[in-house]
Amino acid sequence: MPNGDYHPECFKCARCRRPIESPRHGHEYEGRLLCEKDYQRYLEKDSTRSDRPSRSRAAVCAGCDGPIQGETPVYALGQAWHEHHLMCYHCKKPIHQSEGHVEKNGRIYCPKDFNDLFMPKCRACGLPVEKEAVCAQDGKLQGKWHAACFGCHTCKKPFPDKSFYVFGDAPYCRRHYHKLNNSLCKSCDQPIEGPCAQTVEGWRFHPGCFSCVECKEPLTDTYYNFENQAYCERDIMVIQRTRNVRAERRKTFFGKV
Repeated sequence: MPNGDYHPECFKCARCRRPIESPRHGHEYEGRLLCEKDYQRYLEKDSTRSDRPSRSRAAVCAGCDGPIQGETPVYALGQAWHEHHLMCYHCKKPIHQSEGHVEKNGRIYCPKDFNDLFMPKCRACGLPVEKEAVCAQDGKLQGKWHAACFGCHTCKKPFPDKSFYVFGDAPYCRRHYHKLNNSLCKSCDQPIEGPCAQTVEGWRFHPGCFSCVECKEPLTDTYYNFENQAYCERDIMVIQRTRNVRAERRKTFFGKV
């Protein structure tokens, strides 16, 4: 398992220059990042040095201290192993080389346990994120997602233009963010981003949408509330006179959302 961070386009083998699929398939050897195949080649070359078993002698298994004969040694942690003696530190099961292994802090893990223990988990599905992770570069949103899982927390739809809104440390599409933020215009039901007229009741309008429900004339700093609707002074007077009711005069607040 390589240490440090890499750009996705830089995460490739220093020897064959081929991209490495995920962190568990990469290894660092003498300061260089290698794929699994080239890493094993270098370890096999090391075994011919004076401090390793020579080609004329059988390699010694680090798991049982017995000679490795009649099979190809598996190399991990700079040592040779019988394949059936190379076991995951966490689950204690033998690791088949067809699935590979991961080394971390002097210990050997099977890919599944390494992912479960150390890889970040997708906030949407809860499974490990090995590649194509999505996160907020500005730090306003914590955690990571699979690219296929990243979408609005409410409607689950993806963000085709890669832009989204954050509310309560979760990503949202434009409409559902404004719905949670109480910034949908009460009149046109569209998001308000900028100047806003707000009433005592907590209603919000685009300034151009804030009008008398009866005559549609724009309302400014005052309005009258009758049956949860905003009226101008002229129309509310007619209603009060014909229905023998009273409506309270209220003040409008103007600001920005």
